[in-house]
Amino acid sequence: MSIQYTYNATADDSDKTFTVPNGKTWRLDWLHVILVTTATVGNRQVEVSITDASDVMRIDFHAGATQAASLTRHYVFQPGIYRETTFTDNEIQVSIPMNMILPAGWKIRVRDTTATAAAADDMTVSFQVTEHAIN
Repeated sequence: MSIQYTYNATADDSDKTFTVPNGKTWRLDWLHVILVTTATVGNRQVEVSITDASDVMRIDFHAGATQAASLTRHYVFQPGIYRETTFTDNEIQVSIPMNMILPAGWKIRVRDTTATAAAADDMTVSFQVTEHAIN
């Protein structure tokens, strides 16, 4: 068992996917998103979805509010919190299940479901998983 931290700040990308490595399982402990939107008009909807190795959606989590143009917002996805429907100090919380185990090949996809400015908005994703080797 080990704790793994992932950080991805690739610019001009509001759709990111992370795959559980072969021979491992992940327990998603928390996930944090910073979305910086351009002046392109339209509301963005941040979603975290979990898909299996065949890209079949197993579960998804949406923020309880949308994000307009020209803003910077923080999204906190973690167990044991309530789902907020408004931003407080530019942050919103979204609950995820406790002890959610993802098998090898499963994916965590973080994206703006509207793709309003998918190639221009900047999304930074950081998360922590507890990783177990499969024997």
